[in-house]
Amino acid sequence: MSQFNKYAAYYDSIYQDKPYEHEVMQLEKFIKQYSKIPVSNIVSLGCGTATYEILLAKKGFKIVGVDVSDDMLKIGQEKVHANSLNSKISLLQGDIRDINLDNKFDLVLMMFNIAGYLHTQKDFRMVTKNVQKYLKPGGLFIFDAWNKPAVEQDPPSDRQRTIKQGGKLITRKTKGFLDKQNKLVKIKFEILEQVGDKSIKTVSENHPMRYWQINEIQRILNTEGLQFIKATSFHDPNKNISDKEWDMYVIARQI
Repeated sequence: MSQFNKYAAYYDSIYQDKPYEHEVMQLEKFIKQYSKIPVSNIVSLGCGTATYEILLAKKGFKIVGVDVSDDMLKIGQEKVHANSLNSKISLLQGDIRDINLDNKFDLVLMMFNIAGYLHTQKDFRMVTKNVQKYLKPGGLFIFDAWNKPAVEQDPPSDRQRTIKQGGKLITRKTKGFLDKQNKLVKIKFEILEQVGDKSIKTVSENHPMRYWQINEIQRILNTEGLQFIKATSFHDPNKNISDKEWDMYVIARQI
């Protein structure tokens, strides 16, 4: 599952326009709507550089973040320290398929398509077993994922984005290849770092991303003792997910 090695240094700059604050507000709405218990402590699976976690901690939640990438966690820990949130956020290095935690939690999050890095049903089942183990009765498991019908109807296209980072220009080129047999979008990221007209560094990483059928997710969740509640549009969570939308929220609850 290990990803985001050299790419980690560019991650926050590339996603600086992602509406994290809006998404955190939506998570709070889901908590109010569907959680059967008060939420004060959260575990976040695949926490990356801890952007969600910092925003949640500023709202009063206490959070444990887990990620397999040491490079991402180092950046996350620097951000936690810079925001004086060491008492609210603990970051742990580990594989979310096989983690050992000291406590049970009111809420489990798995955000920014971490589900895509679970390439098989076995991987997803292993994570779900851990969620069931560490989630309190009545607590929620909330994550986002790519929706199979939409991905296969509207396959990925090549994209390019350039941003400024200090005195440098950072260009990310993204190529995606659809592997229907394994339900994967095989993504290649290429990062070009430039000063003026001079290229000073090129970084390349491959990120195979799994997409999921809703009934496939529902079956695994229910088999592992979690109640599937709903799958919504990521961009309009008041609506159920449609076959034309790639991104969906999935909400489940510990029985």
